[in-house]
Amino acid sequence: MALISGALAAPNVNWKRQGPGPSGSLQQPAGGADWDNTGGFGLGHVVYQGVDQPYTNPQGVTHVKTHHIDLYLQAADGSGTQFLLAEGIAPNSNNVVDEQFQIPVAYGGPVGDYRLIVEETQYGTTPGQPIAIVFRSAAPLITVSAGPTP
Repeated sequence: MALISGALAAPNVNWKRQGPGPSGSLQQPAGGADWDNTGGFGLGHVVYQGVDQPYTNPQGVTHVKTHHIDLYLQAADGSGTQFLLAEGIAPNSNNVVDEQFQIPVAYGGPVGDYRLIVEETQYGTTPGQPIAIVFRSAAPLITVSAGPTP
């Protein structure tokens, strides 16, 4: 596994996907979800179905597999404000990421409307070295709320 990790740690930055390809899918949360962080101990919950399938393209890729996802909250107000929630979350043997994590509101983080950015990194099999394929696969609009502590 170290060889795979090392290859993906330094992807060929000149590689560009030649159009749409297979992508994992965000199962939860749906757009419009409310992550309640009242009291500073709310949990975000993400379920993501990754891929593991044949795929060919002109660059020589023959197969892709979800390696990991990174999660961010990006302000919906256009300010560009972004909070890292988690990175490098690998799927289980069924290619599913099912993770909960503390919402960073307790640390001066976000409250309001945000895009939940899911960035997927795939392991692309080629005749030579494996390559990393990185792209944004989902960005539903969610709300992070925090009422008074009961």
